[in-house]
Amino acid sequence: MKIKYLALALLCAACTSQKPREIPVWDFTSDDPSAESPSESPSDSPSEEPSKDEPVPEKEYELTDLLVIDKVTATDCSIVVEYSFPKASKVKGCKWGLGWNAGGEDIIQWGPAMDSDGKVFQVISDALLDFGKTYSIRAFVDKEGKTLWTEPSQAAMKDAPAALELEWNKLSRSVLPDGIELYETTSKVSERNFHAWYALADLGKVDLRVNVPSEAITIDDQSAAQDDCMVMINGGYFYNGRHTGLAVTAGKENGAIPSVRGSLRSGDEEFNIMYNVTRGIFGVDAQGRPAVYWAGTGNSFNFYFDRPLPSVRGESKYGAISVSNPAAPVDWKPEYALSAGPVLLKDGKIPFNFEETDKGTEYYLNNFEIMPYDIFGPGSVCDRTAVGYREDGKVVLFICDGRITASPGLNLVELARVMKGLGCKDAVNFDGGGSTGMMVGTEHIGDQTAEKSRKVVSTIGLYKR
Repeated sequence: MKIKYLALALLCAACTSQKPREIPVWDFTSDDPSAESPSESPSDSPSEEPSKDEPVPEKEYELTDLLVIDKVTATDCSIVVEYSFPKASKVKGCKWGLGWNAGGEDIIQWGPAMDSDGKVFQVISDALLDFGKTYSIRAFVDKEGKTLWTEPSQAAMKDAPAALELEWNKLSRSVLPDGIELYETTSKVSERNFHAWYALADLGKVDLRVNVPSEAITIDDQSAAQDDCMVMINGGYFYNGRHTGLAVTAGKENGAIPSVRGSLRSGDEEFNIMYNVTRGIFGVDAQGRPAVYWAGTGNSFNFYFDRPLPSVRGESKYGAISVSNPAAPVDWKPEYALSAGPVLLKDGKIPFNFEETDKGTEYYLNNFEIMPYDIFGPGSVCDRTAVGYREDGKVVLFICDGRITASPGLNLVELARVMKGLGCKDAVNFDGGGSTGMMVGTEHIGDQTAEKSRKVVSTIGLYKR
């Protein structure tokens, strides 16, 4: 990777971060570096935001010739806007999206590509919205340097899912130093048996690290190889013994967030359809401050965002990840971090549910990270691993047993609600199922059937300082 290209990308990101909410006026004679896929993505070079009240000469074109909002729908964790272009040929080469105001600040979200009928299906995640507030949302299109806005349509999200507050018992383990506490519960969830544990860590007293060994190895062996490791859990996803996703170890990035198939079933139509996505990532910076973002990769660069690319299986597709798609990246420099997904909590809000689109089974409206059927869905109840952090900065490493009589496990919404009940502000789901496990010193916590001896390729651990 050439240094000059890195410097240019960082400069663009820095400039965009200063004015992340502005609408560019595009020069249609120049190349659009983010238009690498079928969707219409914004340019990476913002300029002044066009006025929403700027008159457009009628002799050139009427607004209704270009853009119409057809439907606005509110869900528990998003607002869906369907809009269309009656004469699609008139907006060839244009860019479009949605805008609204939050707390006195204008917010812009770029739109995906239109379909063959000139229609666009766009979702606004609750990462950008607050419950109990009504938003006036307008669609816009920029044509030949003029930005046209529709009249506002109002919508408000429904009630947020409640936290699941269980009865937790503190466990005593002599191996644990000051700064790490261990808890266990056998409280029922949704009338099902349940068995779970979590470690609570004060990163002012202990360290958190991510490990990505050169080959798959059990958490028992990974933990045993590090004398200063006090608690360790399994980490991210992997395939054929290799880590898939993005990891940061000692400040160095390894891997990327690739585009994904709409289905992992080779017989499905969606198997051959690819989606650009962002995926949840948890990490800490050099000062031990935890954070959760959505990570994405575009043009050989990894970016971190405070909102997801709101891809929806079976609907309008977004362009390549860039310094402006889905937004300006945040300036985060993790020392240790690991991607997986989905994000379970962001600012205390659950950014997904299992509502389906009109296309039916497994076409989930709010599965923005396009998680596969064996992970995502109301019936995907299994062993889970998750990491989050509370308002006070303390980190939660969580596991639960699953697929056994003593503890069938959790689906993802239940997991998010449990993490919220633990006081987590932000949290990410990690690899579950047979990979789930926790080491406390040399003790393997939880169910240890033959499948639970699975070798894994990444872990998150708490270490003596």
